[in-house]
Amino acid sequence: MIKTSPLSGIYRNHPVNIIEVSGWHIAGNFGNTEREQENLKNSSVLVDWSHIGKISLSRGDASAAAEKILKGSSKIEPLSSIADSKMAILRLTKNDYLILCNPGMEKSMLEKIDSKITTVTDQSGSNGCLVLGGPRRDEVLERSTAVDLRRDRVVAGSVIQSSIHTINMTLYRTNNFDIIVHPRNLTESLYDALMDVGIGVGLVPAGIETIPVSFEKEK
Repeated sequence: MIKTSPLSGIYRNHPVNIIEVSGWHIAGNFGNTEREQENLKNSSVLVDWSHIGKISLSRGDASAAAEKILKGSSKIEPLSSIADSKMAILRLTKNDYLILCNPGMEKSMLEKIDSKITTVTDQSGSNGCLVLGGPRRDEVLERSTAVDLRRDRVVAGSVIQSSIHTINMTLYRTNNFDIIVHPRNLTESLYDALMDVGIGVGLVPAGIETIPVSFEKEK
């Protein structure tokens, strides 16, 4: 069964090239890859990563479960992360984690987690994910939240739980991107709000051909 992005309605308003990734229909580009890449280089882009895997661990011995997925996860502090090219493990609190992974990895990852020691929830379908990239993405965020997200304060690898345009979200920061996980039913609202405030800094929608999925904080 094909799964659709929560932005599928938005897609219809653009000349989107839709591609299939691990059973998901997702935007490869919004009609002009060259323009998207130019904006990524010089201004800002907003990309739909709603097809990535999202798994939460809570209560019990969540740190032990996370450690089995990626070595070192149990030692990171709350609101920090550990990552490789295929996944990022975000520690939200002392005993709550959010795992982000490449599309299609969630099934094998769920098989590795012992549900007897922690509560495991596959949120891949219930949460959306948008990514901000480009040198002017900070200006989009400044117009979108009262939280101080300046890069000298919130460095790569940091995790923030707050709200953007009144929508609760978890933000994971890498060197070049801000990855925003949020409730699926609010993805269109968040997209519209970010695009509205980003017009002045050249924000355009882009596809995964412009920003392929990768979770390393150095990216």
